[in-house]
Amino acid sequence: MKKNSTVIIVFSCIAIILACLLTVRLVFFRNTGEVRPKIVNPITDKDSSGDQINTESVDESAMQTSFIPLLPTETLMSTLTMDFDGDNLDDQVVAVHKAGSPYLFLIVGLYNSETNAYDRVAEISTEISKGKTFSYNALDVIGNHRNALVYQGMKSDGTSVMRIYLCRHRRDSVELQTIGDFESDGTIFILQTDRSEAYALSQTKGESFSVWVYSSDKSEDSKSKMTGINQLQTEYVWNQDEQKYVQSRQLKVNGSRIAAKELARIQNGTVDTFAQFLNGLWYKTTNTESTPRYIYFDYFDKEIIFLFDDTEGVYSWEDSNLRRSGIYLTVINTVISSMKRRFDIMLSGVNEVYIHVHDDVGMVIKESNQWDGTYKKMSFQSTFGEVKVPMISDDYQKELLAENSVWKDEDDNKWTFKDNIFKLKKNDIEESGIFIIDSVGNYPIIQFRSDFENSSIKTAYAMKFQSHEVTIPPKRRRDKPTVKTVIDKDVIMLTPVRISPDTCYAAEGRMITLRLEK
Repeated sequence: MKKNSTVIIVFSCIAIILACLLTVRLVFFRNTGEVRPKIVNPITDKDSSGDQINTESVDESAMQTSFIPLLPTETLMSTLTMDFDGDNLDDQVVAVHKAGSPYLFLIVGLYNSETNAYDRVAEISTEISKGKTFSYNALDVIGNHRNALVYQGMKSDGTSVMRIYLCRHRRDSVELQTIGDFESDGTIFILQTDRSEAYALSQTKGESFSVWVYSSDKSEDSKSKMTGINQLQTEYVWNQDEQKYVQSRQLKVNGSRIAAKELARIQNGTVDTFAQFLNGLWYKTTNTESTPRYIYFDYFDKEIIFLFDDTEGVYSWEDSNLRRSGIYLTVINTVISSMKRRFDIMLSGVNEVYIHVHDDVGMVIKESNQWDGTYKKMSFQSTFGEVKVPMISDDYQKELLAENSVWKDEDDNKWTFKDNIFKLKKNDIEESGIFIIDSVGNYPIIQFRSDFENSSIKTAYAMKFQSHEVTIPPKRRRDKPTVKTVIDKDVIMLTPVRISPDTCYAAEGRMITLRLEK
């Protein structure tokens, strides 16, 4: 009996002690305020309605902490840890929103080992108000094993901005040196090249990265010609003597002729009009692979989908800004939120666009981006345009069946046509079958039936002679030169189609270009 009493007393004491600890914990945390950072989207003139700021709390797992002392009027948006001043200690750069300002600010804090704290040494005003277009990162752009601070984004007027900074110690002070300052109505990106293994082992310096700036050509010559939209591609390289990026070379890319009425309709100054023009499935016409690439724009559901073979990547359509010759888009991967892509879309035809896709500065960017190229809309009528004067299918039959004529495609395969029989020679393999030429609606069509079970040839193709424009000099000085469209019947482009009783629609598959061998 005495033993049982002892056990009861011991358990009672334990229960009393636990109750006291729980009470103290609750009282302590109730009286202790816990300040947590918040993420906000900067307010622009279009988005603001009064002085209220829409905020959302950061989740526990994604909470970011600023080790730099912030002012009461500053709200933390994101943080970046990097060794900025080259002392092999982690420093911090934070992005904040200031009350009363629509722009983003970067605060630089260097770690002070003596005080075991972060000294607030500099403040950068970015002039960027669209938070979803903004990104910043640490990157060794020069190749001297010193990180530079790189940020980029868009101004409220749609201008692209990129700034590059180095941290320099000047006696007892710290100075931020601007080594790159770029603005454009198009794309700006850092071309990151592979560096040697010796650089990775810190044995040697690496090659400096170049910066490419794509912009519209606003020169008087370009404005006066009215023959298309020209683009300037300017390369900037690191200059050791001047300690900054300087222009190395500039390329001028001539745009295709665009119908004036269609251009005015599509580019009427509103994002909605251009975005609705983009709506739908576009296929890449400059494919190097056997499988075509597709990009699907869905402006209403704010999605952009990349399609290639059996894979697809879904991105949310975050931001749109018109530029002089097209539109600039920012998208974010729906699965990996840190993966951003930026589109520079240039209108190059009534239903044709040139798309340049590049990723965030934190990712390796190669010059030959497989998604870059010319795209056409997956609609036969819109892809090929209105045919005002129907081409007679007999013209194509006459050219293809010309005596002893041999045609070659882009893979150097040989095609021959005789009577209703075609032969395709690929290396040492010869494929044959029957074909027929006819017209469907206003379009000349060629249909194939191959003897091969696994033939790569599609069932039906729309035929079109290649054409180009020739400028004819005036006979008299007073007259203006005239532009004439010349049809080259030695080049026939075959585009896969689906046939209906009265018209055709573009189908999946690779376009074939046949050239007469002479």
